[in-house]
Amino acid sequence: MLPSRAALREPAFTHEELVPASALPSPPRALSPGTMIFAVLVLAALPLHAEMFFEPLCENLPEASPEVRAWVVQVVPELARVRVRELPEKTALDVFRRAAASGWGSIDILTDGVLREPCTFHLSREALRAVDAAFDLNLLTVIRGQDKKGQDFEMTDILAGRGKIFVFYDRDGIVYRNERLDRDFKLASRVEFDTPVAGVLENIHGLCLKVWLFGCVRVRSIVKDGETVEVRVGTFTSKSPFKPIQAWGEAGHTPEDRTFERPRSSGPRSRCESACKFEPSEFLHNFLSHC
Repeated sequence: MLPSRAALREPAFTHEELVPASALPSPPRALSPGTMIFAVLVLAALPLHAEMFFEPLCENLPEASPEVRAWVVQVVPELARVRVRELPEKTALDVFRRAAASGWGSIDILTDGVLREPCTFHLSREALRAVDAAFDLNLLTVIRGQDKKGQDFEMTDILAGRGKIFVFYDRDGIVYRNERLDRDFKLASRVEFDTPVAGVLENIHGLCLKVWLFGCVRVRSIVKDGETVEVRVGTFTSKSPFKPIQAWGEAGHTPEDRTFERPRSSGPRSRCESACKFEPSEFLHNFLSHC
């Protein structure tokens, strides 16, 4: 429901004997206009990562409080010997503000190389609330919402680092409706992700998609491929357009546009369930994209 990286030195050459003129390198050729334009674009892109994060985060961010450290040891014992740094609310807002301005999505932040550094970062409930109030993050693991029964739920903490993300909620078994995807998802009180490389969330535990006839099917991975995001559920894959982070208030975009509220009353089955009800084979093949 988080937070990037050279001085070049000219090599010194010594020669014990004269080098024949034929062995000397030829003078550098002038760069073509196309090559120069490409180089300028590359150089312009290099600072983006450095501006997105305040690095090195493991050294620059404050240590988590003793209370947070004790809680971490209790909920994720394998992090008992790992340094835990606090990602303050202001820093979190700055990171997401830069990400939104640069066209990044939540998956870009959650899979950035910063989260594979040798420490773990903690986002508190207060920091998460502030980010959620300021930005539309387009997360499957939403920060706050209402479940299908109309009861409020929210994310309480995130621990991210060393290629792992742990997301914690205030209760277990949360079933909520994502209106944008027209799907019901179920959240455990603890959701885990691996972040082996940029653009990939895999080995997911604690998040599943409610599917008629098949119960709750585990979401296995979320992968960004160019301008497409692929969500693998069970053995099936759904593709949807990549959606960057957007600040609430931009172009009339308001928190009322959230995609998880509006719980549905009990009654006839949804169009998806009715359409797929009598053709389970076709449903198995298409339920992620056509229903």
